[in-house]
Amino acid sequence: MDERLAKYIESIRTICSKPLSPRTQLDQIRQAAVVLAAEPVKLDESLRFAPEGGYGRNLILKDPAYGFCVVAMIWPPNSGGLPHDHGTWGVSAVTEGNIRITDFEREDDGSDPDHAVITPKCTIDAGPGAVATVLPPHNDCHQVSNVSKTELAVSIHTYGKSITACNVFDPDRNSCEVLHPVYTN
Repeated sequence: MDERLAKYIESIRTICSKPLSPRTQLDQIRQAAVVLAAEPVKLDESLRFAPEGGYGRNLILKDPAYGFCVVAMIWPPNSGGLPHDHGTWGVSAVTEGNIRITDFEREDDGSDPDHAVITPKCTIDAGPGAVATVLPPHNDCHQVSNVSKTELAVSIHTYGKSITACNVFDPDRNSCEVLHPVYTN
């Protein structure tokens, strides 16, 4: 494993071992991710996999003591996911290429599990060294994509827990469905 990635993981363990508020914990992990993303991360080829026609979600580590996960997201040119949430804090650090992140606001009350009204709040284009965060319940719905026609993008995502289910939104149909994401490696 890349030495800088190993140090990053150790710093996450240290942060998670402290009795911190979720916001303080997220802020400290974000700072660790800024250090990680300052230079490219050398990933083993097994962590750089993306399926045909999609993006790769490659598990680097699920920490047995604190439950957080570190995932290498591989974004081939012109790929991306639908708007979704995680239900846990998350930190994304761009290490190669550029990704586009759009944050959404959920306008409905969430009482109908199949219905959701979301509207875009802001969109950023994030290049190497950029770090973004999510913290439920108010800042969780977002969409990530690589809009480049030619360049691969890589981002390292750290989540407060393994994401076994999330809501996926279709803003055109005002619909919502539960997705059970899997790792590609």
